[in-house]
Amino acid sequence: MLKPLSTEELKLLTALEENSTVPLVELAARIGITEVAAGELKEKLEAEGIILKYRAIVNWEKIESPEVYAVIQVTVTPKMGQGYDEVAERVSAFPEVKTCLLVSGSFDLLVEVQGPSLKEVAFFVADKLATIEGVEHTRTNFLLKRYKQGGDLLGSSGKTHRLPMFI
Repeated sequence: MLKPLSTEELKLLTALEENSTVPLVELAARIGITEVAAGELKEKLEAEGIILKYRAIVNWEKIESPEVYAVIQVTVTPKMGQGYDEVAERVSAFPEVKTCLLVSGSFDLLVEVQGPSLKEVAFFVADKLATIEGVEHTRTNFLLKRYKQGGDLLGSSGKTHRLPMFI
């Protein structure tokens, strides 16, 4: 069941989403509550599973990384009484899967996958993803460059780094 949030809770979540490393004293000032109240509110939201974790947004364009990312469009036949949930949970269980979203449109799931090479990602799709019962069709798009992630512009060095496109 969805939980309605107070104004203070919404302000705290918005502030943490913008910068999760902001000191508690500054967080409290932004929200208009005491530092103790802000700390308690933050702990409460963590305990309730509303705040799941804190993470850094890394601009991988700035460093040499051997990892390859792909965005995969997946068409699913929903199961009676389960809808898309069972297939989405099976897809999400793979460690290669970084994001799995149910979307509207010409396909059902949008899946972001990370792997060590184009070949490994292709094998993941062919051997694991496409073989799940209920998966009818996949379309893989390899990520060439990120411009914005998590609401943050990643900047541009002016140079385009493209991966070799052979398997």
